[in-house]
Amino acid sequence: MIKFFRRIRKSLLSEDKFSKYLLYAIGEIVLVVIGILIALSINNWNENRKTDIRIKNSLVALKSDLTQDTLLIRARLPFINEQYDLNESLRARVASSGATVDTLIQIMRFEFNPNWVVQIPYNTNTYNSLIQTRLIENLSDPLKANIKNFYNEKTSLMTRVEKTTNDYQGKVTSYVNSYTFGVTEIHDQGPLIDSLVWNKINYGHLAATFQGISNFKRILFTETKEELEFSLKNSKFLIEQINSSLKQDYN
Repeated sequence: MIKFFRRIRKSLLSEDKFSKYLLYAIGEIVLVVIGILIALSINNWNENRKTDIRIKNSLVALKSDLTQDTLLIRARLPFINEQYDLNESLRARVASSGATVDTLIQIMRFEFNPNWVVQIPYNTNTYNSLIQTRLIENLSDPLKANIKNFYNEKTSLMTRVEKTTNDYQGKVTSYVNSYTFGVTEIHDQGPLIDSLVWNKINYGHLAATFQGISNFKRILFTETKEELEFSLKNSKFLIEQINSSLKQDYN
């Protein structure tokens, strides 16, 4: 092909047909430009195809993360509700008109469970990768916004729970420096220590301690419940959006 064009150029130059040669030269340049544009177009198509595959794989992975998270949340929520209700029932007994010092001692000595739960270890690797690689910017605006808003709000809620957990742990630590728990095996110290600790106590200090520790437990389990319910509801919503996007845009 190249030899063919060379022969044409030589023929036009030898015949001193400059105007025709000029037209030919322009035509040859146009052909070269068209060839370059076609090559660039093919290259862009290939790159876009690779990007679409990466986005599709990331959305599938994100959907899997969210699905696993919902299973963890469903397993955790009943316990959170149970602990919240238990704490409220103890508070109600102490606040009732018939409550006595013995009521408070019975609750704190034998019934109150000081334990808390660690936060669910959500899998955010796929989301972090979408942000770091900026692949998330290739998603549709509604999906991109919903994904970002979901993880930002989840992070905010989890940060709040973490702070309250630390405060609650401080209250529990302060409590066990003065009193014992007998409600769980891990806190069972035996009859000797238990009797010595509860033989002479400051009722006012015990009441104030119960008030503080039960308040923080109420806040902790309320905030934990809010985070779990938010994550469960919006995970389901995002999974639906991802399914729709995979079907319409990356099928």
